[in-house]
Amino acid sequence: MAVRDKGRVDLQEAFVHLSRATSLAGRPGILVLDEDLSTLDGLTASRSRSRDLIGGLEREGRLRRVRRGAYALVDSTGGVRSGLLDLVAALTPSPYLVTGGRALQFHELSDQHFRRVHVVVTSQLRPWSWRGDEVRYVRTDKPLRGGAARTRRTPARIAAPERAIADSLSHPRWGVSLAQVVEALDIMLARGPSFPERLAGGIAGRDSHALARRLGFLVSHLAGPEAARVFLPLRGEGKASTPLQAGGRADGPIDGTWQVRVNADLERLLQHRVIG
Repeated sequence: MAVRDKGRVDLQEAFVHLSRATSLAGRPGILVLDEDLSTLDGLTASRSRSRDLIGGLEREGRLRRVRRGAYALVDSTGGVRSGLLDLVAALTPSPYLVTGGRALQFHELSDQHFRRVHVVVTSQLRPWSWRGDEVRYVRTDKPLRGGAARTRRTPARIAAPERAIADSLSHPRWGVSLAQVVEALDIMLARGPSFPERLAGGIAGRDSHALARRLGFLVSHLAGPEAARVFLPLRGEGKASTPLQAGGRADGPIDGTWQVRVNADLERLLQHRVIG
């Protein structure tokens, strides 16, 4: 069988071929050169010609660069069907977990759009940006087994609400305010009486007494002391007080049960109840 002239592959043919390849790879519309370029070589019989086609598609606006070696395919109407979370799923090696503010937003626990997306991973990865949103990877030495929500809305591994709330409270520099954490916690407590147990179970292996104290205090304040009982064994034995708001002011009364210094205005933390 005669081999046709590989040099005659046009941009549209290359685009259709790449679109089919990304769909077969389980990440429709997301091109990863390390994995997909070899499929284009089957048309061109030349790696240099394949790269030339990629360059041509990018110049024509049919490919939009996400980061080095990765592109989103642009359809004939100029649209990109791949969302940020789909890109995270395609470009982040497992195990990983999208957590913090973006996970709260995903679970409708906040109406804030968090442009900084925090992804917990087990290896060091470089950040990248897409359409004004920044993906930052946070390395952990702890295993990432479990903790993901079950959803068909995206292939990305999204932290369950309890993990997202705990992470947001633990890492105030991630951009979720204490008031936003309290609102998310309040919503979850209203959704079901079993949430405090799930929340306490999720932080039990963290060995973070400060986090348990803060959450216990907040759950007690929002849903009553009985709901917060599951956090009592996690408080630790230390006598030093834990500030409710990390990095906040140094004054404020100390709650004797939780050994938490209340250095934030509780009424302001509950303003969402009035506004809502």
